[in-house]
Amino acid sequence: MKNIYLIFLFFASIFLSSCDKVDEPYTSPVPAKDWYGKRILIEDYTGHKCPNCPSAAIIATNLKELYGDKIVVIAIHAGYFATPSSPNFPEDFRTTAGTEWDNFFGISNVGNPNGLINRVGFPTTTHVINPNAWAAKTGSILTEIPEVDIDITTSYSNSDRKLIGQVKTKFLKTTKKKLKLQIVITEDSIIAPQQNANTLVTNYVHCHVLRGDVNGKWGIDLTDGQTNTPINTELSQNILFALDPIWESKHCTVVAFVYDADTYEVLQVAEKHIE
Repeated sequence: MKNIYLIFLFFASIFLSSCDKVDEPYTSPVPAKDWYGKRILIEDYTGHKCPNCPSAAIIATNLKELYGDKIVVIAIHAGYFATPSSPNFPEDFRTTAGTEWDNFFGISNVGNPNGLINRVGFPTTTHVINPNAWAAKTGSILTEIPEVDIDITTSYSNSDRKLIGQVKTKFLKTTKKKLKLQIVITEDSIIAPQQNANTLVTNYVHCHVLRGDVNGKWGIDLTDGQTNTPINTELSQNILFALDPIWESKHCTVVAFVYDADTYEVLQVAEKHIE
């Protein structure tokens, strides 16, 4: 047991210093970063008071490092463990969208750390997935053929902190599904306290933190679900968004994902750094 604990501390110490790379215990080769097939959204529901959540963050970051652009991670601070309190946890990383999703998908009712992998399995309880099962679930979904693709373009002005851009969705097959497009902002490399097992880490590096939604808590309708959307159809959504003054723009990312409005399953996801 002592050896297991020491191994965990070793990997945790690496994670605390970077959002970009964590040495992973995988033996498979790292594939090319550019990927135009199925991509996966990992929603890591977390909180700065959650003592076991750093280990889940390590798993998510390892998967991101292993699979590159095939994986997009959003760390969603919601529920009891995310509430701010003085003096140890002054930051409030909660968001309107994150709280809404947490309540809707029942993550806090199950407990943290837990997450969603492309929101597969909803509305049965199988949609809430323990971090130890994220790798297996991710591997199985990556073999699927994508139904849509997403391309994001952005332009950012430091002077007025305005983000403009466009999210283009291309249909890779004809579909009659009712689809929605969700756009959010995440931020990396936020230094703030985090409970890690029995230790309060005051300079913890928070990664992939959900900062806010761009087009509503549940996004906008792409298709009506009544008529067929032909293959090769392209639909565009413009972005016009002002970044909060406390966000570091150089660490912010636009994340866009298309999901089935009936099942909530994420069909495709993409991300693009603002700067």
